[in-house]
Amino acid sequence: MRAYLWFELRRLARDPRLALFSVLGPVVTYLIFSGLAGGGDQLEGVDAAAALMVGLAGYGAVAGVLSVGSLVSQERAVGWLSQLRVTPLPPWQAVAAKALVSTLSGVPSVIAVGITGRLQHHVELSAGRWIALLLLMWAGTVPFALLGLAIGYGLAPQLAQPVNFLAFLGLSVLGGLLVPVTYFPDALRHLGHALPTYRYAELGWRSVAGLAPTPSGLGVLAVWTVLFATLAAWAYRRSTAHR
Repeated sequence: MRAYLWFELRRLARDPRLALFSVLGPVVTYLIFSGLAGGGDQLEGVDAAAALMVGLAGYGAVAGVLSVGSLVSQERAVGWLSQLRVTPLPPWQAVAAKALVSTLSGVPSVIAVGITGRLQHHVELSAGRWIALLLLMWAGTVPFALLGLAIGYGLAPQLAQPVNFLAFLGLSVLGGLLVPVTYFPDALRHLGHALPTYRYAELGWRSVAGLAPTPSGLGVLAVWTVLFATLAAWAYRRSTAHR
């Protein structure tokens, strides 16, 4: 498994398009819209500039993770999964390695938007809180990596890309990564709280505030992780069975 994991890491490092997509967009968006946050305003229990920083860092991280995961549809179309199937690597290890590599594509967005927040709005956190923010927002991308793999293993390339985009847009908007759910109507706000994107960003907001993740938030993320893992495993088995 280590050899395959190293192989996937090198492939990821050679693709600069993903970094541009998941880093440049969130940074530019933060530079434009964070100026609308008034001094002293509070969102999600923290300063508005810091709350927007976390939301847009999460937006970029989810974009990068889903994009990497859905690229497997192209790999499947050219026969890569058929070649992988004849190796001694068990299916669950192939899925786990791909998911782990996918989560790493979310790290650059968190770092870049965090640096932007520090330089533009002087978001001040202790070293421990910056580290906790980075680690939690990396770990929190696991369900989205599995969702990307489920889409990639389950759909043809011409369908995987639009479905991936719609899933990303819907989860990001309804989960409050772009517009805080505080401004949503009651029904949409309750929906947002049930989505993995909101609970993912909540990890960052509470980290900024120096608080531990909530049990309810971790529970929601765990449920979505199990659901997406089940879908990814089923899609992988189905894709290899049809080759």
